[in-house]
Amino acid sequence: MQIILGEARRRWSEEEKRAVVAETYVEGETVNGVARRHKINPNMLFSWRKQYREAVERAAPASSSISFTPVVIAPPEPSPPPSPTVAVAGAADRVRVWERHSGFESLGAVDPDLVAAVIKAMPRR
Repeated sequence: MQIILGEARRRWSEEEKRAVVAETYVEGETVNGVARRHKINPNMLFSWRKQYREAVERAAPASSSISFTPVVIAPPEPSPPPSPTVAVAGAADRVRVWERHSGFESLGAVDPDLVAAVIKAMPRR
């Protein structure tokens, strides 16, 4: 009969655990790398991380909790109808008035009062 004795169970103080867990949060470090360096099973290190994360969450003040704010979507406000556009080319030798799909175009000298009357007479949609 052969008796094989293993190593004694290793005990970690709270300070040692916190220091090892803190190493896992250093940029570029991995849990597996830190565990290998300290000769710890990675599952134990993940367990310690979870333990300290939950302790921090319990210690957080209640006012910092995340909540949703209710949102009410209002109907769109009616917009005023678009005003017709007047494009003048050259020295007022051409006038073009358009509103959506209807319009008016005149070549040559145009009386401004006539243009104003046409704009008033155009149908509003």
